[in-house]
Amino acid sequence: MAQGPMIATVTAKTIKLVITMIILFLYRRGDNGNFLGAGAVWNLKEDKNEDVEILSSGVFIGFFVYNLSVLITYCLTSEKSLNDCIMNICGVLLWVAVAGVSLHYWLGYQTPHHQEVIELERDAGLALGSLCVLNAATHLIDTVFTFKLYENKHL
Repeated sequence: MAQGPMIATVTAKTIKLVITMIILFLYRRGDNGNFLGAGAVWNLKEDKNEDVEILSSGVFIGFFVYNLSVLITYCLTSEKSLNDCIMNICGVLLWVAVAGVSLHYWLGYQTPHHQEVIELERDAGLALGSLCVLNAATHLIDTVFTFKLYENKHL
């Protein structure tokens, strides 16, 4: 009866894990093998804001660990709870926040040599922000599936 939503939510969680691994790789090594970061300063001549970097890395690592543990739980016990719906909603909000900050910073970023045509660091930052938006959308879709699973459990 709940086979379709279960397959969909397991697929969504797997997609979220893959996207998050790519984001973590870009975040850590996106600047030609150096730390890229999420950015977030209003004056682009300053260093990156530590508070934003802490929030970003917390969202990246925290939701990676959470989604991995929920995926393992679904595969072993098929346990369904309202907690997953709530965490998906929190995931949408946090991923959108990190995406907004990252895209804001990297859209306005200029390298020290303003005349460079190819800015790999900026492109990696924009890819990071775009993947955060994609991950937020995946969390939103997964919210619908997990709610259907929770609803079927209580019928």
